[in-house]
Amino acid sequence: MSATAVLLRFRLRRDRILVPVWVVVMAFSVLFVAAALASTYNTESLRVAVIRLASVDPTLLALRGDPDGPSAGSFFVMEIGAYLLILVGFMNTFLAVRHTRADEQAGRAELVLATRASRPSMTASTLMLAVIANVGVGLFGALAAMATGYDVPGSIVLGWALATTGMAFFGIGLLFGQIFSTSRAANGWGSAAVAFFWVVAAAGNAAGKVSSDGLHVTPGAAIWFTPIGWGLRTLPYTQNLWWPGLLSLALAAVLIVVSVLLQGVRDTGAGLVAARLGRGTASAVLRGPIGLAWRLQRGSIIGWGIGAVLGGAAIGGLGKTLNDSISQNKDLSKAIDEMGTGHGTVFEVFIGVMIALIGLVVAGAAIQTAMRMRQEEAATTAELVLATPVSRLRWFLSYVIVGLVASAVILTVAGIVAGSALATIDQSLVGQTILLSIAQLPAVAVYMGVTALVFAVIPKLTIAAGWIVFGVGVVLGEFGSLLNLPDWVRQVAPTAHTAVPPMSSADWSGTWWLIGIAVVAFALAAIVFTRRGLVSQS
Repeated sequence: MSATAVLLRFRLRRDRILVPVWVVVMAFSVLFVAAALASTYNTESLRVAVIRLASVDPTLLALRGDPDGPSAGSFFVMEIGAYLLILVGFMNTFLAVRHTRADEQAGRAELVLATRASRPSMTASTLMLAVIANVGVGLFGALAAMATGYDVPGSIVLGWALATTGMAFFGIGLLFGQIFSTSRAANGWGSAAVAFFWVVAAAGNAAGKVSSDGLHVTPGAAIWFTPIGWGLRTLPYTQNLWWPGLLSLALAAVLIVVSVLLQGVRDTGAGLVAARLGRGTASAVLRGPIGLAWRLQRGSIIGWGIGAVLGGAAIGGLGKTLNDSISQNKDLSKAIDEMGTGHGTVFEVFIGVMIALIGLVVAGAAIQTAMRMRQEEAATTAELVLATPVSRLRWFLSYVIVGLVASAVILTVAGIVAGSALATIDQSLVGQTILLSIAQLPAVAVYMGVTALVFAVIPKLTIAAGWIVFGVGVVLGEFGSLLNLPDWVRQVAPTAHTAVPPMSSADWSGTWWLIGIAVVAFALAAIVFTRRGLVSQS
């Protein structure tokens, strides 16, 4: 058996749970959303009404996608297509880094290279694993769509879009694995790439041209500069185009070749971007655990912060687009005023939706801060710190403080950026945007508090539980109404209790509940952690 085949076998065994979970999550996402849409929008007239409303609202086009007719399948793609592609993008960037840079960082790659295996065979086996994973996602995604009654050709094209987009992001993750010397940096840049390409696709969707009947929107040119856009432009269930998927495969091929070439010019364990040499003496910041917690996480926190600030800038751009559309089209203004949101003007609704998304980005950063405690404990570096006069409580609180303060700063800056961009539309939006952004902090604290509590009680489940909590919150908060879930289920999401515009008459009772829950979670976590033993990786 060749070295590549043996390595592929090992990789399949190592990911025998992870890859099937990804495939099942994708398939059930298709199944549940399709079933919910079929139940809620079971007639063409209902879908036509929603599409015509969405087609004149750049915000909805950016957050969902451009419609291409009122068929049930096309409506499904408009509602959930972009999010499925985002999910498959994260899956593949993480997969690529997990089996390349992470292996080198942990020393596993060096052990493998001590055998007859070569570096190209390691990359080839990782590529084969990615192909298997993406074929599985595409196949079971298509079968799930067929199971809900969608036509076979369109479902196959949907699966094709998922698989090919996934391969493009695998290539991106593989490239970052060659460039950066740590898996954390590679994963961070991979996640940023997924977010960036989604923003580009959203901008293309928002700038789309509406057809005369209001049922079709042709996206702007930006849609052709992102793999997510290529996946959407396969137009499943209407035109069933295969060739946009070939663009994703071409990008994947180029990035894979470049990655292999870069692999040949660097040492094992090194990255093209070399880690900076540290100072000869520690700075004053590192005299306490808070400074150390910040130093260990400043790269990832800054990365999340840049993403949130860029999101704030995007809010300003989309807001201006929405304002221009309304000012030039009186019928659009009337249609939006009749949306019946009950939460203020169209701009206040727009700000509320977009700031909530930024809040989720910051929640991801806070969750990672709680996860870092587990990583330090597992690597036994926490034990080294605790061997000094630093108490367990002080060490624990240092991460909590860094996470909460960083979250508050990021939210405030993002709110200022978004508000400043919207100032040309309405000066009153500036203060509302900043206040609404800061109002996301209690929900962020709940996400971090729950993750910290899991770390204290069941440390080995910290990372898995943290992302599960985050994923459940996103699904319930952002897609609860779309999935036609009961109101009490949707209320489980922390973001369901944040204040909504207009801020002058906002209900802050939910905010106080969130603060109370976060305080209790952190207190319980601190008590349990200070009384349990340290649990290493083994």
